[in-house]
Amino acid sequence: MEISTVLGLVGGFTVVLLTLLIEGGHVASFINFGALILILGGSVAVAVVSFSLKEVTAIPQYFMKAIFPPKENLKEMVELFVNLSERARREGLLSLEDDLSSFKDKMMRTGMELVVDGTDPEIVRDILEDYADAEKEHDKIPPELMETLGGFSPTLGIIGTVMGLVHVLEGLGGGGGIEQLGRGIAVAFIATFYGIGFANLLWLPMANKLKFLSHRSVTHRNIIIKGVMSIQSGDHPRVIREKLLCQISDPHLRQEIEEAAPKEGA
Repeated sequence: MEISTVLGLVGGFTVVLLTLLIEGGHVASFINFGALILILGGSVAVAVVSFSLKEVTAIPQYFMKAIFPPKENLKEMVELFVNLSERARREGLLSLEDDLSSFKDKMMRTGMELVVDGTDPEIVRDILEDYADAEKEHDKIPPELMETLGGFSPTLGIIGTVMGLVHVLEGLGGGGGIEQLGRGIAVAFIATFYGIGFANLLWLPMANKLKFLSHRSVTHRNIIIKGVMSIQSGDHPRVIREKLLCQISDPHLRQEIEEAAPKEGA
């Protein structure tokens, strides 16, 4: 589980709720199902116009991906390529054929199959890079969808507020008094509250998390490309480790992998 996603979402809404209670507000006064339908339903409708219906219906899956992202252990990936290179140098590339079925990552399995089959290195690189580019383009859709929801949500909130104010102004001649007028205006602004709240506490943060996961996947795929090509070219395991470490932007993870590597002569 990506615990930071859960903590952030729960923490954001909790802070708003606590602030409301500290200021002496009442939770019941902020509940308006009409405004909620307008914001959520309107946002989904806008997303359907902007994207395909298939992508919009996959919104729950995007949330699950942000909470339970694909397991991409870069440390294990680096060590796997180093071990494969050691065996390939000792026993030849064909010795890796028995391991192909154990690779869970489709891109890595495809690359290693091409290497074992003796495919030209340029063809292998082109196939892997095209595969990585296609995955990268696909990964752009979820955050773009969330950003669209976050962009239109406040505007829909303003529409709801305007609708509410029009209703309030229509009733001014009914003799309801200043108290009823104030209550009506307050209710009208609930839509704006929902629109801004959902945009800044849900949609936009979720878009940023999906972008972060996409960046991590790019690193994962770059390691696969470098690792497969290095094994095919017969690079020394130590050289392969250094090549793969250069793909990792996190200095703490790089140091962790370096410290876990066996020392020369050990």
